[in-house]
Amino acid sequence: MPSLILTGHPSSWKTNFAEILAARALAHKSSLIKSTVIINEESARPDKSIRECYANSTEEKLTRGALKSEFDKYVKDSTKLVILDSMNYIKGFRYELHCISKSAGMKHGIVWTLNREDVA
Repeated sequence: MPSLILTGHPSSWKTNFAEILAARALAHKSSLIKSTVIINEESARPDKSIRECYANSTEEKLTRGALKSEFDKYVKDSTKLVILDSMNYIKGFRYELHCISKSAGMKHGIVWTLNREDVA
């Protein structure tokens, strides 16, 4: 199944949007998606708070590595919609996620959320 990479500034409604997308994917009449998984900092690094995940450049690098690892683990399942809910503001990081999706033979999309929920 495809994966969605949400990107945007903090507090730009990404998490709420991810939950809405996951619920709608499961309720869709095609029934192609059997389950969804939302990957975020809390699931990738459960021992750290979001503030601690981005406290310095080393922690941010470890957080991106954990997010990428979780994404790689779930994107290979063809019946699961994978939603990566994080800032994902680095273009090179998004390209790495693209390469992971492509190597798994899955499609992916990038959703930019702005600070206004009606524009997303």
